[in-house]
Amino acid sequence: MIFANPPLVELVAELRWVPGQASPSSSQSGPVTIQFPMAFAEEAFENFRRSIAQKGFTSSERLVPIGFPALPFAVVQRFRKLSNQENYAYQVGLGVFSANALPPYRDWDSFRPIVREGVETLLAARHVSDRANVSVILRYLDVFTDEFTEGRKSVEFLNDILGINLTLPATLTELALNLRELQAGLQLSFKIKEGLSMNIGIQEGGVGAKTGIVMSTEVFTVQPVTPQVDDIMRNFETAHSYIRGTFLVLTTKIRDKMNPAEG
Repeated sequence: MIFANPPLVELVAELRWVPGQASPSSSQSGPVTIQFPMAFAEEAFENFRRSIAQKGFTSSERLVPIGFPALPFAVVQRFRKLSNQENYAYQVGLGVFSANALPPYRDWDSFRPIVREGVETLLAARHVSDRANVSVILRYLDVFTDEFTEGRKSVEFLNDILGINLTLPATLTELALNLRELQAGLQLSFKIKEGLSMNIGIQEGGVGAKTGIVMSTEVFTVQPVTPQVDDIMRNFETAHSYIRGTFLVLTTKIRDKMNPAEG
């Protein structure tokens, strides 16, 4: 099942690692940390840029000027594929990489090869002294506009649509002049199967030009995994299956508004 009118505003497949840390070999008792000059990072960024340009990502944007210090886990460069049918981007920085899908996003099957290609390119571009194990993170960002909420505030949307029931004590409900106008935020964090954890955040707000009820759903590895493409993609696949299953159940009551079709 795919949706012609999803609330999705961005899907992010992200890797994080400690910059300047090589993965331990079997003869080592722990990771080896060495000094990691910015020149090594610039070399990796350039290697990534050259390789990814050959795959159609020819538009690049430098977010941190050359010669300026870059903070760990901050994006330094962004690369886009110029296409009317696809809206994908790659981002790289010190200890961070992401593949991003934006509307018109179709489905995971279309995005999967983009993620894999980016991961392969990143692992080949990283400096020999910057090949630590990686944390795998998959994040969906949805905005439920009035089209989906039909004017409901966050509490009503949580209770009536998503099936997440919030009950307030009488001391609060008696103070409220209009219970339908109550605004609420929700943050859930819990471990799930296969060495993963899930975060779900729901609150009123906006992303870009869209305003409404924002839901961020994230699944990530509890422990870093080996920097091997198959291991990384296996975790992305598992994370996707948990997020998709959760989303389909939570949004059952508004599925028709998303224009479902067979994928």
